[in-house]
Amino acid sequence: MAYQDFPWQPGGSQSFNKLLALSLPALQGKSVLDVGCNAGFFCGWAAFQKASRVKGIDKSPSFIDQARTWFPECSFSCMDWNNLGRERFDVILCLSAIHYAEDQKQMIDLLMSRCNPEGLLVLELGVAEGDAEEFIPVERRITATTTDTRLFPTEPMLRRLLADYSFKYMGRSVSQAGDPTPRHVYHIHHKKPLAVLLLDEHYAGKSSFVEAVIKPGLTRIFRERVYHQIADGELPASPALQNLMVYEPGTRHMIPPRITRAVCKAGLLPELMAVFASLTGKNDAVIEHYIPEEYRLEACELLEQAGFYVVDIALFAARKKPWFTRRPPYARYLSYLEYLKEISTIDEDAYLAANPSVAQAVAEGIMPSGQYHYWHFGKREKRKVK
Repeated sequence: MAYQDFPWQPGGSQSFNKLLALSLPALQGKSVLDVGCNAGFFCGWAAFQKASRVKGIDKSPSFIDQARTWFPECSFSCMDWNNLGRERFDVILCLSAIHYAEDQKQMIDLLMSRCNPEGLLVLELGVAEGDAEEFIPVERRITATTTDTRLFPTEPMLRRLLADYSFKYMGRSVSQAGDPTPRHVYHIHHKKPLAVLLLDEHYAGKSSFVEAVIKPGLTRIFRERVYHQIADGELPASPALQNLMVYEPGTRHMIPPRITRAVCKAGLLPELMAVFASLTGKNDAVIEHYIPEEYRLEACELLEQAGFYVVDIALFAARKKPWFTRRPPYARYLSYLEYLKEISTIDEDAYLAANPSVAQAVAEGIMPSGQYHYWHFGKREKRKVK
């Protein structure tokens, strides 16, 4: 079976669901590099989003041949990722590939060196279970008869690999057939020096805040993780709150800002903040969560009523709306599937009439259909479709 899914071929990677899990920004006008692009599914998405330049690289000639056939508007090169050249990109994708690198830290550094200063590396990788800072060897089933063993980092090791950069955990990706290691998605940026401004009046709590945030092991609470736990019944919640923790149809992908707005409008913000408060264990904690501006004061007051000394930091970058925070609407993803069907569907009778040799092969049972021939051979051979 092929790896990536298209209308013309089934695959084992659940490409559409993976696309949702990546939480890619809107790519219009951006330059995009896909390292290990396979047959070009994600390059096709970038071109469909009107990226200014899309390049895919893979060391498999057959994958590159397929990608060039179906996405001629993109640039594809059959090459090893150690020969990237000096070009820089706005967005670089490295999906289910880093475990093939001999030195994963060196590979991440190489990819980040090819990211523009405000660029984004989207890293999807398996993360092994474990509390130690180490790589775990994992045996994976490649085919029914073959296996290989690759090294996957634990979360502490991954944090060490990414320590030189700013990164955000985006959530779970799809499971890979034959691979027992859960996949996760991280967005990685070049790190900037941090300037924390505490400009409030004397006795406002500035010293208490500084002493709290520099403590090792400070609890961090993430919205994505909490929402998944509520949806899956791992955290106690009312049916009303649990029913708002919705996945996109047929996926394990959530859109947390949309859910949060629905929670606030339904009057369930008090219950949500109570869930966050319970997760702190009444200890100092950082709650990393989007709250709409009009509900922000209410959220602070709810935590104060729960016995917390509340520090509400407004990040300057949020006011500027960085380009990588903009996401395409879900309908845009669905339209990409329709686009793929459109470029791959032909009139069966017209195709067979225009290509007698194909018609004969179909009549003799050598070829399943004209459509199958076009998907796998005809388009590459530039056959007439009518």
